[in-house]
Amino acid sequence: MDIGKAIYKILHDNIAVESMVGTRIAPNVMKQTSPFPFIVYDVSSDEPEGQKDSVALLDTANIMISGYSKTYAEASKLANYIRTALDRVNGLYNGVNIQAINFEGYDDIFDDMSGSDGIYRKSLNFNIRIINSFNNIYSTIFDGVDDYVALGATGLSAMKNTGTISTWFKLETTASSGDLFRAYEDASNNVRIFYHAGDNELRLNYRAGGTSNLVNITDAIEGDGLWHHVAGTWDKDGNANIYLDGTLKDTVAISGTFTGSFTVAAIGNNTQSASYWTGNIDELSLFNKELDSTEVSTLYNDGLPFNPKPLANMIGYWKMGDGGIVGDPIATFPTIVDETGNNNGTMTNMTSTDFVSNVPE
Repeated sequence: MDIGKAIYKILHDNIAVESMVGTRIAPNVMKQTSPFPFIVYDVSSDEPEGQKDSVALLDTANIMISGYSKTYAEASKLANYIRTALDRVNGLYNGVNIQAINFEGYDDIFDDMSGSDGIYRKSLNFNIRIINSFNNIYSTIFDGVDDYVALGATGLSAMKNTGTISTWFKLETTASSGDLFRAYEDASNNVRIFYHAGDNELRLNYRAGGTSNLVNITDAIEGDGLWHHVAGTWDKDGNANIYLDGTLKDTVAISGTFTGSFTVAAIGNNTQSASYWTGNIDELSLFNKELDSTEVSTLYNDGLPFNPKPLANMIGYWKMGDGGIVGDPIATFPTIVDETGNNNGTMTNMTSTDFVSNVPE
């Protein structure tokens, strides 16, 4: 990971910092011809922290960021802007998932670097904690009675005409139908992946303008004790498709026109009635494009979950226990973090013990 690129983005995107230095932010050293003021940053250490099952959950680094100026007042002003921009920041910046940046102190230095012309440097020390680019330690288990994760629908209407639902699941023995995921506008316009107990089938139904576009998986997966990957894809001008463990199982030409916009969504239920999932759900992601067979195969990754973030057009991603504070899902309970920032979920009728160390591997 490139911590420096993340630091550059945070500083450059800060209006106050940018107003003083523009793009004059550099690692280690600045060109001698650069005008003042400017910023130099140095990553002095980068160490793994906290492991579970030999997986490093976090990296920590110490960073010194220095503001240089011809006057003490300007150096101090710049240092204050730097601290405000960075202290207690978290989130995804240039592909680096930052859990927290913490300010640790100042150093004031007067550098007589050019003979008669003094240069003031005010340095700030930070500790940064970085969530590893991909880890999968926990899944969430659903009881099939009333457990579900309530979601909003921010940004989900981008997939009303073309989209993909991808998730890992384990289906326990059950006599009840249950939804893995559903996004809903009304009874005539919605999309869902669900298990139909009566026919022992896992299905995608893309329902547009009252017309169901249904594709089915007939493999015997109920109660087999195994993790599986399912992906449902659709394009209003093409087909609806459903894949199991990277293999296309069914396809149908789409009829009907979707009207309206998604207003609600849920993981583990169908949002409108009792259709609760029985078993585990892990690594659920949404895209506002129809992933092709190669992309679906990449997500399946021979049975080992693949980080979906590099794939384009992702509009939702719930790690189902590994988001937020990695290795400590209880700290985020009852929230299921959406890694895209669009729709954090709320665990409903559930407890923190529903995070379990049972994942595809």
